Amino acid sequence: MKVDRLLRWPLAALGLFMGCGLAVWMVLLVSLRSSAARVPNVVGMDAVRASAVVQGSGLVARLQEGVFDPNVQTGRISTQRPEAGFRAKRGGTVLLYPSLGKAVQKVGDLTGLPVSLAEAELESEHLTVERRCEVEGEADAIVVLAQMPAPGTLVAPNSGVTLLVNRTPRSRRYVMPDFVGAAEPDASRVIRALGFQLATVQPVSYPGVAAGTVLRQDPSAGGPVAEGAVIGLWVSR
Repeated sequence: MKVDRLLRWPLAALGLFMGCGLAVWMVLLVSLRSSAARVPNVVGMDAVRASAVVQGSGLVARLQEGVFDPNVQTGRISTQRPEAGFRAKRGGTVLLYPSLGKAVQKVGDLTGLPVSLAEAELESEHLTVERRCEVEGEADAIVVLAQMPAPGTLVAPNSGVTLLVNRTPRSRRYVMPDFVGAAEPDASRVIRALGFQLATVQPVSYPGVAAGTVLRQDPSAGGPVAEGAVIGLWVSR
């Protein structure tokens, strides 16, 4: 009898402990379930609606920087974290990443480049020449003067770029030197060094002036003259 009584108290204490433990576990389980919310699926929704759906589920929506996604329309949610179906604590945050559409790239600066090099640069960037407009005499070489879209613009791959090209180099202009009174060999050497063309030297009889002296020139000194112009000299004989 005494043994039964002695065993009865430990068993009762153990039962009471297990019962309390089970009750505590049930309370915690109910508490956890009531404080948790299932993350809704908002992929494909526009940002405003997606935020409203998340908040309606007892969670907080937070928009993040957009991501490139060719399969989701620009502005709609491409990705969410946590994913749909995940049980999160009420008041927890759901990160929403809106789609930026197809991947884009920056257009490089082609101005000042020779046309062939500009076209090669576009090809390496997976872009094409959509149109080429040409002008003349606006630069010293055959180069790209302007482009559209402008450098740094974001465009989709394989987009076209319009180029404004200087087709004919402009001719340089000089102030015509004064050769009158100079020796003809010296004048001829300077004319050729400056890139001018020397016409046939016209000999002129002029008493009192040493032979080989420049008496007259055309164009006259001090006036504008284009690169490669033909210069005429009249020289005493």
